[in-house]
Amino acid sequence: MSNKIDVFNKILPVEKLYLSFDKPYYNVGDTVWFKSFLLNGNHTLNDRTDKIYIELFNDSLNFVENRVIALNNGLGYGDFALKNNLKEGSYTIRAYSNWQQNFGNNYFFQKSFYVGKANEKTWLLDSYQKLNTSSAKKTLDLKIRITNIKNEAAGLKDVEVYLMNDKKRLMRADLQTSINGTIETQIPMGENKLNGKYSFIIIDKKDKTRTSTLPILLQDVDQLDLQFMPEGGFMVNDIFGKVAFKAIGADGLGKDITGKIVNSKNETIAELKPTHKGMGSFYLMTKKGENYFAVYNLSGKEQKQMLPLAKEDGTTLRIEPFSTKDSIYIYIKASEQKRLENYTLTAQAGDENILTTVLNLKNGFSTLKLPKKDFPDGIIHFTLFSQEQQPLNERQAFINRNQKIKISVEPNKNSFEQKDSIAIEITTKKEDGSPLSGSFSIAVTDDGQVKQTLNEDNIISYFLLQSNVRGLIEDPSWYFNDEETHTLQALDHLLLTQAWVGYNWDKILSQAHNPTYKAEKGNVIEGRLTNLVKKPVPNINLTLLSLGRNILVMDTISNADGKFLFKDLPLLDSVSYTIKIKNAKGKTSTANLALDEFKPAADITTINPIRPWYVNSDSVTLNYYKHSGIVNRKTPERLQLEGNMLKEVIIKGQAKREEFMQTSAWDANLKLKIDEEELKKNPRKSLMDLLKEKIDGFTIGTMWAGQCGGRTVRHDFTNFLVGGNLISHVVVDNVNTLALTQYIEDNYNETGVSKTSKYPDVFGVNNYIFNKLSAQDIVEINIYKGCAYYFLDIKTRSGKGPWIITADGVYVFRPLPLYIAKDFYSPKYAAGKNSLTDYRSTIYWDANVVTDENGKAKISFYAADKPSTYTVKIEGADLFGRFGYQKSNIKIVNKTESK
Repeated sequence: MSNKIDVFNKILPVEKLYLSFDKPYYNVGDTVWFKSFLLNGNHTLNDRTDKIYIELFNDSLNFVENRVIALNNGLGYGDFALKNNLKEGSYTIRAYSNWQQNFGNNYFFQKSFYVGKANEKTWLLDSYQKLNTSSAKKTLDLKIRITNIKNEAAGLKDVEVYLMNDKKRLMRADLQTSINGTIETQIPMGENKLNGKYSFIIIDKKDKTRTSTLPILLQDVDQLDLQFMPEGGFMVNDIFGKVAFKAIGADGLGKDITGKIVNSKNETIAELKPTHKGMGSFYLMTKKGENYFAVYNLSGKEQKQMLPLAKEDGTTLRIEPFSTKDSIYIYIKASEQKRLENYTLTAQAGDENILTTVLNLKNGFSTLKLPKKDFPDGIIHFTLFSQEQQPLNERQAFINRNQKIKISVEPNKNSFEQKDSIAIEITTKKEDGSPLSGSFSIAVTDDGQVKQTLNEDNIISYFLLQSNVRGLIEDPSWYFNDEETHTLQALDHLLLTQAWVGYNWDKILSQAHNPTYKAEKGNVIEGRLTNLVKKPVPNINLTLLSLGRNILVMDTISNADGKFLFKDLPLLDSVSYTIKIKNAKGKTSTANLALDEFKPAADITTINPIRPWYVNSDSVTLNYYKHSGIVNRKTPERLQLEGNMLKEVIIKGQAKREEFMQTSAWDANLKLKIDEEELKKNPRKSLMDLLKEKIDGFTIGTMWAGQCGGRTVRHDFTNFLVGGNLISHVVVDNVNTLALTQYIEDNYNETGVSKTSKYPDVFGVNNYIFNKLSAQDIVEINIYKGCAYYFLDIKTRSGKGPWIITADGVYVFRPLPLYIAKDFYSPKYAAGKNSLTDYRSTIYWDANVVTDENGKAKISFYAADKPSTYTVKIEGADLFGRFGYQKSNIKIVNKTESK
């Protein structure tokens, strides 16, 4: 048994990934700063993977952009500049290594946050909600007061409102706000079960660009999902055991209820009393032929629910992890027919098999007392196996919490003045007080703009809890705030209810363990050569060539299996490779070349909803969004960047349109531009798929208008359309594809009529090009809209136009570029030259703070120009299984206060 587990862990070791951020929410135009920690399953240094993928998604679950981050001993850092054209809403960052894809997206890191955009059109909403459930037809009472960013009431405004359930519209109404900006309404919610995905949309009828969305909260709904999870997986008749329970409300969160457990005679057997977030447990000894029920009160009504049926025969596994400080007690019991020898109990932590012991249950029970010092910190997975090595009972338990990093922060003064220089010494120690060297991120934020939460997710709660338990965990860091008995008991209830089924034992105990995804170690290019019948092609010379800023030439030879490898490639932020293949005689080879390329995971399908900042906004959050627009305009680096972007997009784009108007279509107006950065995100995607994805209404049909002002009519042949408009011109490197079929010019600027609408052969050529070209072949696509037609202007990398000929023996490879992180902008103030107002919310960020062998590190930065309190957040790891997280404060005062 232990050998099979060890083999599996050796072939498929787990990786865990965590990202630390500078603050919990952002504004459009802001920068998201992050540091990444990729560790082994046992929380030690990872040297298996050298790059990770960080992806940003919007609240419509659409991919926005990504970062490929190079790692050093599992550590990396980067940033996302939230562009000014980004829409307001909740966004989600997902991070993973290629190796982690072997285990599914449950092992990926995922974090959601809100990105706001405060301006003169912003509406602030103060909301009161109450769900009336006195009758079968539920109604929602809503009272909303609407103000602008200056806290002025939006009085006597005509608005249209919508009640939405996810993306489905349930109700529409026209309303008017009162003179003090208030809307009061009662909404019927129907008789169906509520799902917690409701929202109320308010739109200004005179300016429909002014809109606000109010999430509907359902905490008061008398709707409950009460789940029972027997410890170890099953209740067995005549064996005393523990049963955990969790009560979940309509909003998906834990809901505290009280009640009792009764038998069929209505005799009370146990109490139903939660300890935290609707979770708790009770003890029960079931009897054959007896049924048991939970009886509880919900909104004044008594509810009764039957417990799961117990098994007549079987084994049970009960663990007491907190009964004593130094030991863990394990109780295994068996029914009469299961009193056998050669049961096996195992315990796993991360990738390690900590315990394997054979048990004799001929007497009906076995009790183990195990020293906690033999186990690492964190969650331990216990499994009882039968004689046939089949899993019978499983249980996860939390051990210790003693190994931790103690962090202290010592500023060089007790308080600081505005725009003062601040120096801080950081000291890190082990639990025994000895110095500790570790890697940390440090964020200093202004408490006047960044609201601090008591139970913020952090590196400790993630690696020790969230990375091991599936599903939503409410306030995970709460379980690590202290070591009181009630906290430990609540943590045990969490594991009993959300982690009582664990490993995929069928996969682990099987003999075949073949990873689908490789660990990306080093910067290499590898692949395989095959012939027409898929047989390997050995002894072929391959030359790798890269031109441009970095010239590189490398050679290798395919082995007996046709495989080849180019290794030790330089780490570059953007590169394009050409691979040429020749046989032993130096002639071009016709072998098929297949590269082992990174394939991104499927897009996310769910996100955690986040309340918009403008709903019942507190003063701290409101200050942040008011000031963020100012600070983004004042930062010199951002001003310079936006100036360059303005010149490139508007001036160059305008010149490109004017050139296209002169040469191809006089009425062309730029509708959409797909630039090189966007194309690099999906290099293997065909042009056809790109057009379907990027152009709303892109289709194939027979109905279009033949000229400007003409009527839409049915034609005898198909063509590419956008809605009911013909795609008249497909211009590739300044050549219209019409010329490939008819050997004539379109002359659209003279006639105003598209010849594409007259010649059916053009469709076949365009269809071939759309399927033949891929994103990696293209530099830029401009989509123009005219009076009656659409026009595509495509610039290819080769510049050879629509005459597409694939060269034998040549393969072009453009890997996703590595991202080079920006430096955090931290101003330095000189005496007498401090005229600019400083509105920074993140005062300082450093993702690469390393304490030395004495556990020491120093940082320095300048304060902003307003009295406030700063929070210094430090989190990190020693890469040997310890984690540290610490928050402390720095006070910024007026000069008069400091004297």
